[in-house]
Amino acid sequence: MRPSRSITRHTVAISLLLVGALRAEESTRVTAEVDWFAEITKGGLTSVALVILLMAGITFAVERTLSSRRRFVSPDGLIGKVRPLWAKGDFDGILSACKKQPSTLGRMIEFVVGHRETAPELLIPGAQDIGTRELKRQAQKNYSLAVVAALAPLLGLLGTMIGMIESFKLVEIYGDEGGASMLAGSISKALITTAVGLIIAIGSLVVYHWLKSRINASGNQLDEEFESLINAWLLTPGSNHEDVP
Repeated sequence: MRPSRSITRHTVAISLLLVGALRAEESTRVTAEVDWFAEITKGGLTSVALVILLMAGITFAVERTLSSRRRFVSPDGLIGKVRPLWAKGDFDGILSACKKQPSTLGRMIEFVVGHRETAPELLIPGAQDIGTRELKRQAQKNYSLAVVAALAPLLGLLGTMIGMIESFKLVEIYGDEGGASMLAGSISKALITTAVGLIIAIGSLVVYHWLKSRINASGNQLDEEFESLINAWLLTPGSNHEDVP
């Protein structure tokens, strides 16, 4: 029994020593708070360019978010308003409803009404071309965010290179006399510009792909609604396309 008691005592003593060492380490641990605004200002012209790029990215994101809403592509309720008017011959009513809800779908419907005497095999592709062009134009406007996402990390890398060049220049001038503290400012400048550039790029890419997905979804819905309308107006057996004035 004595050896087991001795082992137990040694184990307890070692555990107490480890706990004491951990508590001592925690009490002596040094934490540093980073003033991000002050660090960014150290980046000089590179930081200024990054801030301008950030403002441009926010502006593009807000404008694209507002301009690509569904109400500007295929607004709710428009199909229900105009579908029964074709059989009644109320083409002015159809055009009036489209003007009250200006959208890509409305302009496609206006084209169909304006060229209603044209054969369906020519009329439908013409209206679909209007939708394709407008959706493509919306997608092209999103490229501004892709440009921001591409430039931001490059500017951050440029700031990194400038900071590292300054660090080596200080080493060249002062040698070992300055120590690590002399290099800290330039190294911090190098790292902060890279971090800011990556943050801007990540945010811009997220918004860009979200807008891209949003436009694709709006385009699919536009196709479905226009197809249902054309089927009811022109392609359904018994439609009065031949008798349209």
